[in-house]
Amino acid sequence: MGPTLEVQNIGAKELKDWLYAQVPEMNEIAKTDVHVLYNLDSCHFQAEHWFELASHLYENIFLKKIYDGAIVLHGTDTLSYSAAAISYLLSPSPVPIVFTGAQKPLSTLRNDARSNLISALEVATQAPKELKNRTLVAFHDHVYLGSRIRKKSARNFSAFDSPRFPTLATIGSEIRYHEIIRHLPKLKAGKPLLTQFKGASDSMPLPQILPMNLTPQFPSSLAQVPFLETLDGVLLHLYASGTAPTEFAPFQAFLEHARELKTPIFAITEREDEIKNLGTYPSGKTLQKEKVLWCADLTPEAAFVKTWLLRELQLKLTKTKYYDWLQKNWSKPVSDECTKS
Repeated sequence: MGPTLEVQNIGAKELKDWLYAQVPEMNEIAKTDVHVLYNLDSCHFQAEHWFELASHLYENIFLKKIYDGAIVLHGTDTLSYSAAAISYLLSPSPVPIVFTGAQKPLSTLRNDARSNLISALEVATQAPKELKNRTLVAFHDHVYLGSRIRKKSARNFSAFDSPRFPTLATIGSEIRYHEIIRHLPKLKAGKPLLTQFKGASDSMPLPQILPMNLTPQFPSSLAQVPFLETLDGVLLHLYASGTAPTEFAPFQAFLEHARELKTPIFAITEREDEIKNLGTYPSGKTLQKEKVLWCADLTPEAAFVKTWLLRELQLKLTKTKYYDWLQKNWSKPVSDECTKS
């Protein structure tokens, strides 16, 4: 998926032959099967693709049980969203699911596709036991948790970062796994989340989550009741210190109307180090009183995917019941996307 590995408009057998011709070292690492789900630039990825990808992986690694690992070749622009989605939908997995991609196509002279593919194969087949049931990302010099990454560059080979959680391994002449993997939380056993989804229908449309960045002069139109009624949630990006203009009348009206309408507001910041407590400053305490939910150390990408998937999972609940359910369950990890509070 995505143009940077240059795999568009090609069938599974042709792709496998081409990959082995370009990267003959693959033969030394693993015997592989190649499945082509999409010939699609990742900027066009939508939630339906998360479910189709998760269903394909579920069929092949949960039901058939013939693989020791799975690799997803994905365009870099939305890789962090898809990796988070799969980490939610297929946790815990019986084998490692490793996402990778490239900044430059495999056919170019100076590319990162070749090394990223080799690294992903090694991680998928040789990951230590602590990582064997997780969704991971292998890219450039590092291995990350799939639910903890952000794209930071469109040009550099080090395209991704994990600003709020340590990297799992460093990739050099060998893959050196870090001590942090011994302290990862155990993933809850049981059927993966994917099996609980029934899909949308005409009477139950897909969730509507609005990501929104705070700026001075909060627009009063966002506080209007008809607009808020159409939403299943607002992912509100606060100022860096976890503050918001809670003394500004239009913003006050926005908070009050959202609470009255049972439209959940999820608060997050984009600073690299997470804020432990939303109530550090007076404005944060006001947000807490208005029942704003705190994203803590979630990345914005993982937070968006989580808000969307949880509402999709609970579509049969009324807005009021879902709002109350969130107040009790939002901070609980689905996979390894956040630190358990």
